[in-house]
Amino acid sequence: MKRRLLVLLLSLILIVMGTSAQSEDTLIWSLVGGDISTLNPALATDGTSLTVISALFDNLFRVNPETGLPEPGLTSWSISEDGLQYTFTIREDAVWSDGTPITAADVKFTYDAILSDTVESPRKADIGAIASLEVIDDQTFVATLEAPNCTIWGSAFVNLPPLPSHMFEADFSDFMTSSFNTAPSATSGPYMFDERSSGEFVRLVANPSYYDGAPAIPNLLYRIIADPATLNQALQTGAVDYGFIYPDQFEQLTQRDIFNSFVYPLNNAPIVIMNYQDPNNLQNAYDEDGNLNELVPNQFFADIRVRQAVAMGYDKAALAMTQGPEAGSVPLSGPIVPAFYEAYDMADIEPWEYNPERAAELLEEAGWEMGSDGVRVKDGVRFEVDLVYSKLVDLWGNAALIMQDQLGQIGIRINIIEQEWSAYLGNVLLSGEFDITIVGFGGGTEIDGIAYNLLYSRNLVLDGGGFNLAGYVNPEMDEMLDTARTLPGCDVAERAELYREVQRIARDDVAYDWLVSTTQVHVLNQRVDEAYIGQWSGVPNWELIGWGFGQ
Repeated sequence: MKRRLLVLLLSLILIVMGTSAQSEDTLIWSLVGGDISTLNPALATDGTSLTVISALFDNLFRVNPETGLPEPGLTSWSISEDGLQYTFTIREDAVWSDGTPITAADVKFTYDAILSDTVESPRKADIGAIASLEVIDDQTFVATLEAPNCTIWGSAFVNLPPLPSHMFEADFSDFMTSSFNTAPSATSGPYMFDERSSGEFVRLVANPSYYDGAPAIPNLLYRIIADPATLNQALQTGAVDYGFIYPDQFEQLTQRDIFNSFVYPLNNAPIVIMNYQDPNNLQNAYDEDGNLNELVPNQFFADIRVRQAVAMGYDKAALAMTQGPEAGSVPLSGPIVPAFYEAYDMADIEPWEYNPERAAELLEEAGWEMGSDGVRVKDGVRFEVDLVYSKLVDLWGNAALIMQDQLGQIGIRINIIEQEWSAYLGNVLLSGEFDITIVGFGGGTEIDGIAYNLLYSRNLVLDGGGFNLAGYVNPEMDEMLDTARTLPGCDVAERAELYREVQRIARDDVAYDWLVSTTQVHVLNQRVDEAYIGQWSGVPNWELIGWGFGQ
């Protein structure tokens, strides 16, 4: 029955694509998961939306695909000797796709919109690192920092792709509701929006006004695909040209010779999130006067002994093997992942090992006694929780099943509830209204991209403030992150030592239950030639990759 359903789904995909599949002027790009939520870069949080956005809107800078370092693109810049002022100059030939010049006023508008109380942007915490942004003239603006920031490119500046101010009201009153958010009529990147069918596809066309010239591929079709198995089928049959998959999926492809593949470790941490707060009484870390709030603790997971028991209560080494023997996956100890080998430390900071006996002892110490039905009880409350997640990635589903089985053996009953990605993202993950969940979090090109977003106290998700999804509040962690981000001179070795301490604290606290390292395979049909994807390409980065169709 499942096989017939898969065949039916694939057939429907091919029917909807019509003549687009294997068209000489169209690249079909897969988006696995739910529908896009928005095409406004100031509002997007999900990977499917951000992937499409990256082809529509240019950042202030480009990322070198090999080093991850910033390079001139839409702008060039100079930095003051004290590291506080960044003076940007926008290219004179840069225009919006409707022909309107891209100006410093557009950057200022975007900056002010993100920080406005009327705009619910998840970029507020990152953009807040910029103390002020001043327009000098049409081509020039100055961003001033309160303190030197070694991660400014991967935090604030990467989150400030300019928006066309002439498409919005000056007071931001339409920012959240504008039709621009799902059908942008002026873009700065190599592509323009053409059409969208909700839950099915987004079609883009080359931008002839792009300052670097129209991209080699005239049309880009993003196809929304329900799950990894369907993606593999679509890749194999040529229904899509490009996808990024995990090694276990790549091993399942039976005709690998029709693809070029590029394999890299990911700056991504799959995580089990155990909520520190009562999901029905969420608060921010600090009150309006800057004082720490007394958070209402989660009845299951606020106790560190319980979190440690969970971390030891299931086998992460077995989970790593589910990615395939060639993936080189290993259990993680914290937010610094193998992609950053300078700071990644497995020798001195070991991941939590599978130890169900010690996990059971910790639960007993925390007051959770085994009940007659095999479920632990404390103060009349059964340790039974709903693990709500979206099976966007096979690894998350594998982790959920292993946890359900092995944690169940030590008295923690896990009820697995799957949701469609878009619904899960808004109603569960970003609302904070859960006890436990599983997801993955990527950190871009910055070494602290995962750590700062997930661990910094002022990044709690309440009111759209950031991505501290667990409600983790630790002033010591905040101090370490601040020190590493503002280190004078930004010496790589000194910062690596600080991030090893961040790793140790995150591991010991079980701020999150860090799962296993991940590797990603970029798979591209060989009918696309001159293709190259680097470690930090930030796909799609058309102006760098320069893909063209072979004849």
